[in-house]
Amino acid sequence: MTTVSFRALTDAHIPAILDACSNWQELAQYGPPYWRPRSSAELQRKIAATSGPRPATEYTFVLVDENAQLVGECSVHGIDWRSRVAQIGICIWSPVDRGQGFGSVGVERMMNWGFGHLGLHRLEAWILTTNQPSRAMFERCGFLHEGTLRARYLYNGKHHDVDVLSRLADSSG
Repeated sequence: MTTVSFRALTDAHIPAILDACSNWQELAQYGPPYWRPRSSAELQRKIAATSGPRPATEYTFVLVDENAQLVGECSVHGIDWRSRVAQIGICIWSPVDRGQGFGSVGVERMMNWGFGHLGLHRLEAWILTTNQPSRAMFERCGFLHEGTLRARYLYNGKHHDVDVLSRLADSSG
């Protein structure tokens, strides 16, 4: 099994994330927030959003491999506390780290945290239709395709469709 740690985003991670996301043009094909260069201000806002004491509407974590290298990030965001619904996102930054199982482990840990710790009822993954590896990974994690948002994401001067997948807390797979 792939070994990866799941850690809350902190100020200490910012330089490594900015470096890992420096090829934002390659990452942009996978969707937000990678459509433009990352900034320390954006990452500091994500950290501040979780500072409490009230529940936040987003939580961001980093994924750290067995060599203590940051390989990606995952988040639960757009949280609707009344309905207990949120979106889940994951990105493995480097092409050489993709397909190694980091994403699946990150999604499983994010689901366990969102459903267990936060008490969410539903998680949604919004995935560009061109990103079939990501869709397949979410489906292996028990997410079901619900529909497609036509022309939802602007990239490279063209609008692209986005698939919406979901998983309920009480889903068995």
